[in-house]
Amino acid sequence: MGAPKGGKGKGAAKGKGKGKGETKGETKSQGWVELKPWVLVTGASGFVAMNVIQQLLKKGYRVKGTVRSVTNEATCGPLKKLFPKLELVEADLLGGSESFEKAMEGCKYVMHTASPFKVKVDDPQKDLVDPALKGTEAVMAAALKAGIKRVVLTSSVAAMCFPPGVPDGTTVSEEDWNTECSLEKGPYLYSKTLAEKRAWELAKDKEGFSLATICPAFVLGPMLGSRGDGESVEYIKGMLEGTASPLVARPFPSACVDVRDVASAHVSAMEIEEAGGKRFLVCHETPYSGLQLANMMRDKFKAYPIPTEGEEPTGGPKYNNSQAKTVLKWKQRPIEHTMRDMASAAIKVGIVKEKVLLKTTKFSSVAKLNPESKGVNVIVKVVSKKETEELNNGVKSQEVVVGDSSGIVTLRLVGDEVGTVNDGDTVEVRNAAVRMYKGHIRLQVGMWGKISKHTGDKEVELSRSMKDMSATEYELCE
Repeated sequence: MGAPKGGKGKGAAKGKGKGKGETKGETKSQGWVELKPWVLVTGASGFVAMNVIQQLLKKGYRVKGTVRSVTNEATCGPLKKLFPKLELVEADLLGGSESFEKAMEGCKYVMHTASPFKVKVDDPQKDLVDPALKGTEAVMAAALKAGIKRVVLTSSVAAMCFPPGVPDGTTVSEEDWNTECSLEKGPYLYSKTLAEKRAWELAKDKEGFSLATICPAFVLGPMLGSRGDGESVEYIKGMLEGTASPLVARPFPSACVDVRDVASAHVSAMEIEEAGGKRFLVCHETPYSGLQLANMMRDKFKAYPIPTEGEEPTGGPKYNNSQAKTVLKWKQRPIEHTMRDMASAAIKVGIVKEKVLLKTTKFSSVAKLNPESKGVNVIVKVVSKKETEELNNGVKSQEVVVGDSSGIVTLRLVGDEVGTVNDGDTVEVRNAAVRMYKGHIRLQVGMWGKISKHTGDKEVELSRSMKDMSATEYELCE
């Protein structure tokens, strides 16, 4: 290859060099870095999927994500913006295994998160069971053909039990299967049960291939995009807007889990060899009522009409997540943090309109004004107005005499404030400040203050003997 440019074939270092930085003429070696394998995440725009993608990319994995159409900018645009390194590929749960085979080319692992989560549907078979079951069959068939090492399937606690039917105090674990639900009774739970069972059937005795399933309960936590059509997102939206969501007024307590913790369980189930062939229940051990969850947000989001009524918890099952903690080394956040972070995210991404709780203004009286007064709030009546003047900078100015039962003061209006009040008006002056003009007090609103007509029922009475606060002359002493 020859010596580096400028060298003589035996290294180009001059001087002794003492290990503190590069010596003169030395070139920095770049070396080779082992690339992590490709991972396919199905249903890339989903609530859980986006968090899985985020964690995989942070750990250095190369990631593909499936969408129904790569030309759908409403779906793909936000994903590209959030994850510039994500490669989007087309695949459909009801489109057979062929599209998934193409999507899996070059991949070592598959995260199958895509499955409909809907409370109300018109046709349970078409809207829930077919996508869940046929989609799982298509993904599993494609994975086996493509030589995928492991599939991590997003199942649900719904595949383990029908919570309203579990006796109080009963412990739910990975050993349990939901045998109560059907198309007529809990069709969503039924669809998750069928899909997971089918995945285990297809994975049985397949050499070089393994399956792990993650069974979360009700997934909550911060969303990464502004998509507002998911049940979890609609739930927090209903909470913050005070609307009657069927999930807020649930007649039974719900097991809950943070979406970030669900994502970490997926990644660990993919990476840890011992996770193959196992189910993992991931949720808090104790269920929560909608009212309990609402109460966790109430203090921090006082401007929002969060529901104050709901069912108090009345027992319910317990959930054993010890296998996830032992095998996956899984940790979970406090549910209080989950709810607050979710509410903050919903406001930040625009799913819920931002609201500010205005503090009750304490109004003072004109007689309490002095040369150092700041943050002045008064309700006053306009006594008289002087002619509008133009300042040296071309801005209009007008002096208005206002007062209350304690005294009168000259209010100086500037710019757009000029012409906003008339004789006899009762106005509110908020966050104003005293400005001294030739030794006399002038009240000025300024850019941080506000003047508006009083819309309340307070009557401002002017006294004949009221003191003119602007008539007193002051001198600044050093």
